[in-house]
Formats: sequence, structure tokens, C-alpha cells
Amino acid sequence: MRLLGMLLVGAALHAQTSAFEVASFKPTQHGKGPDGWGYSDQKITSPGTFGAVNSSLQELLLWANNAKEYQIVGPEWLAAPDAPAYDITAKFPPATPKKDVRTMLQTLLAERLKVTVHRENRTVSGYKLVVAKNGLVGLHPAEGSSTETSSGGGRVTAKHVSMAEWAYQLSRNLEQPVVDATGIAGYFDFKLNYEPKLDQETDTRPSIFTALQQQLGLKLEPAKVPLEMIVVDHAARIPAAN
Repeated sequence: MRLLGMLLVGAALHAQTSAFEVASFKPTQHGKGPDGWGYSDQKITSPGTFGAVNSSLQELLLWANNAKEYQIVGPEWLAAPDAPAYDITAKFPPATPKKDVRTMLQTLLAERLKVTVHRENRTVSGYKLVVAKNGLVGLHPAEGSSTETSSGGGRVTAKHVSMAEWAYQLSRNLEQPVVDATGIAGYFDFKLNYEPKLDQETDTRPSIFTALQQQLGLKLEPAKVPLEMIVVDHAARIPAAN
């Protein structure tokens, strides 16, 4: 009986963390520019509060699933410049892990916009991250134990980063999937300097493809890679009442 009670309590706690305590979900009051673009943001704004401003369903799905744009498949209007946008303020227990907050947002989208999705694996065009012909350079065994990556304008400083994590970061920069095929274990500190405009180089800044080989001894090889896709089967445009 005691074990059964513990299981029931665990199930109740899980149910509590699958949905926000309270949420306001409304069409945006901020509006967009004449070209369809405008400021938008999705984040945990303070302990116990999730906020989204001027956010399209596509952007909300990306945050809720911790996904990249090329992983979302659905109606064309999801990513259209004139796609509906929403403002959200939602409350949850402050100690809730971020992954559970993402699940809560999935639940909220299902409730307010009747979103239904399914996941499927597809083979898509992307890259494999491999060791370059002349071997590794510029990768130093991590000195600390805290993972940190700062990047901007084609300059990257990485601390305590694995090759799998680096492949993920590259996929964000390239907006295409990148899988780690280096076979290298462990964590590293390194820096990278490249021309942020893809497929372009200057006299002082190489492309990201060249920089990886020259500065880190890594190479991106075009390849067909497996990728989990999030397929939107149905979604409304007007949210249900709060």
C-alpha cells in the first residue's frame, strides 16, 4: 500500500508539472512592421514566469520543443510574414526544470490553439563534422567543468564543449543539421574566427568551412543525415478564451 501511495503521489506531481498554473494567451498587442517582421521573444522572464511577446506559432513551437526551424513542418502560414502572433504570460512553480516548462508550453498550445503534432524521422541534407586530413589543431582539453559558449559576429569562444555540443552549435549557425562524426570524446576549450556571411571570405576572415579546418582541424562534409521532424497536423489561428 505504501508503494502504491508513493506511485500515486509521483503521478500527481507529474500531472501538476505538465501544465501551467495559470496563463494569459492573447493575439499580440504589439503588431509588426510593414514587411511583416517585428520584435518577438520567448523566454523564462523570471523564476516561475514564462513570457512570449509578439510570437508566431512557429516561434512558440521552436521554444516548446527546443527545436530548430528546419525541424518544423506544417502549414505555410506558420512561417509567413503575416502569420498570427501572440502574447503569453504563464505561471509555474519557480523550481520547475526548464524542460518541464517546455512541456507546459506544448500543453498550452494544444489547449489554446488546438495544436496537434506528430514526430517522424526523415533523412535530410546536412553535414557531418569530421576530423580534417591533417588532424586536430587549436582544441585544448577543457580546464574547467562549466560549459560556456559565447559567439557573435563570427567569433566564438568555447569552454568545456564536447564535439556533439559543437556540432549542435554549428547547426544553428548554418541553419542545417550537423551530426558529430569525429569519434572524439571529452571536452575542449577553443576559439574560432570566421566571416559570418556564409560561403564568403575576406582577406582577413575565412569562411566557417575554411576556418574550421585551419583553426581547429575539423571539417564539414555534406551528407544525408537522420533528423527527427515535428509535423504540425492541425493548428487554429485564434486562441481559445483564457
